[in-house]
Amino acid sequence: MTGETTFETTESLLITGGVGSGKTQRLVERAAALLTEDAAAHSVLVLCATPQAARLFSERLAARAGAERAADATVTTARALALDVLADDGARRWSGREPRLLTAFEETFLMEDMKVSGLRPKRLREMLKFFYRSWTELADDDPAWLLPGEETDVHALLKANLSFMRAIVEPEAANLAVRYLRGCGEARAARSWAHVLVDDFACASRASQTLASLVAARSIAVAGDAETCIEVYDSYPYADGIDEFLATHPHAVHERLAADAAAARTPLILRSDTPEAEFELVARTVAEAVAAGTSARRIVVAVPNGVWSRNVVAALAAQGVRAEALPDAQPLRGDIRDNARCVPARIATALNLAANPDDAAAWRCWCGFGDYLVNSAAFANLRSLAEEQGVGLVRALAAVDGSDDQVVGAQRVAEAHRAGRALIEQARGLTGEALLDELARIVTGGTEQHAPAVLRERCLADDGSGSGGAADDAAAMARRLAERLLAPTLEAADAVAVVPYDLACGFSPDLLIVAGFVNGFIPSRDYFDATVTPPERQEKMRAVDERRVRALTGKAGRTLALSYFTSTDLESAGKLKLKISRIRLKDGIRTCAIEPSVFLEQLAPAEA
Repeated sequence: MTGETTFETTESLLITGGVGSGKTQRLVERAAALLTEDAAAHSVLVLCATPQAARLFSERLAARAGAERAADATVTTARALALDVLADDGARRWSGREPRLLTAFEETFLMEDMKVSGLRPKRLREMLKFFYRSWTELADDDPAWLLPGEETDVHALLKANLSFMRAIVEPEAANLAVRYLRGCGEARAARSWAHVLVDDFACASRASQTLASLVAARSIAVAGDAETCIEVYDSYPYADGIDEFLATHPHAVHERLAADAAAARTPLILRSDTPEAEFELVARTVAEAVAAGTSARRIVVAVPNGVWSRNVVAALAAQGVRAEALPDAQPLRGDIRDNARCVPARIATALNLAANPDDAAAWRCWCGFGDYLVNSAAFANLRSLAEEQGVGLVRALAAVDGSDDQVVGAQRVAEAHRAGRALIEQARGLTGEALLDELARIVTGGTEQHAPAVLRERCLADDGSGSGGAADDAAAMARRLAERLLAPTLEAADAVAVVPYDLACGFSPDLLIVAGFVNGFIPSRDYFDATVTPPERQEKMRAVDERRVRALTGKAGRTLALSYFTSTDLESAGKLKLKISRIRLKDGIRTCAIEPSVFLEQLAPAEA
């Protein structure tokens, strides 16, 4: 299947400009005008960089065009669009997959299954990274993109394992959608919009960029800035896509926007002695802004990690300011080899089975928990048997359950399968908290009577009542969990947003506070370690971080504040991976001096 070189939409528009130049607002205005001109259903599609950016774009569009008219537009992400394309019955038959993305802990099982290739883990990770990047860049348009031998064999194994799990990894989604639409004219016609608009175009992968053009029937408008190309949601964002758009849309109009002069204003500097003092100072600064009339929803605090996120939210609450943190995308951590150390992941898997007893990916995980090699050898044998018999994972498990001697190492797998079937029956008819608690009791053998808070927060309906009903049946909760793990958004309508540095896409706050602006967080500690990072790698890391800082700080409207701390104890510095400038003894505690980010000098020379 060959790639397309040009697209024949009747109208093409490229909008470029630096951060704060008004690219998003220009798209909002264009979408509003298109809705007025062509209000037919399925006429306008807007693709944003992240789910949160899509939500914010929808709000701005409703304010500009009216809620009723704005509802006619589809505002989403390229990833969601790709999965929607792959949900077609025809796409399922073509791909042999479900439109089901593996979560972070589920990918761990895939990694273990790939180790049967015999490659050393480091080499295997490098090769998988190569495959993933190549998929996002549509390198497989070239039939000869893989070298014969090791590369081809490992790639075939990866595809076989994904097909066996009937699942998709994120870098693959847009690639599969593009390939399917290119090969199926009927599907492409059914999945087309009259007008397509794409914000933060340079933050999308090449496959996502191509997908946007494929579904545009009459016009396409994209906005982006190659200088702020950073990874926010799509793996491997493609800055060259800006130039490629002009090449593949030869009649495109190129509109260049000037940056807002406000972006050059000197930032406010918030200096604290310790992290604890920083949390309090950030919270006081926000509280003072709210008291002075700034709406909480017009304030964003950008943080380097989950520790800062939790503490900033707590400090704001102490000041009486409502705040909401963008949920952690990987909360179900733990060692999948030790049942006692991965209880939330096991309960989540049990919920997926209760929601869909034919969920092949869930069965793969369920039958691997608690084993040192997650039963990867047994599943390799099981996959071979399934291929011989022309069946999938679920049917193969049932066959092994009835005859443990068909597959070497299948006894543990068969036992887990029987336990899973029993669990499905025990959970039948339960909803809400009752279902989650029952799954927790089953999974832990009765040692835990209640599901962990991390699951209640992500599985139950927005009201958190857990009262049950259709909104909290197994299927609904499993869908909600997947969405909140893979596409998290803020729920509160009027609260300060606390978000990671790289997930400020879509925000245009009056007050932006960048917290934890120190060496070790940005740049990372490895940047300063010559034994880990050679000079050429250091240069690349600095360039990436410069783009990250530019993309983040440029989001500020009226006020940008940069917050940092100057010391912490040695143990905390080690855990947080901070860059330590010196160590001294203070009150009997080894205390580390921490310096503000090297990027502070660029933003506020007088303070550096």
